[in-house]
Amino acid sequence: LYTGLPELLAKWQNPREADPMTRVQEEVEETKIVMHNTIQSVLERGEKLDDLVKKSENLSDQSKLFYTQARKMNKCCNYY
Repeated sequence: LYTGLPELLAKWQNPREADPMTRVQEEVEETKIVMHNTIQSVLERGEKLDDLVKKSENLSDQSKLFYTQARKMNKCCNYY
């Protein structure tokens, strides 16, 4: 009998080992999942950045308003 038969049977019973195309397809599927998760994370990060930009613009507008009101108050108080 052939002594390497058990190893060959074990190899060919595992489709990933037996067929290189199956192995490549599985790796491509795994890569697609990782890429999908990465893209999702980037999109979420972009949304958070957009929120931060809006908040900073709002803060800038409020600080300009505060500045102009403070200037008016100082002018008013300087006359007395």
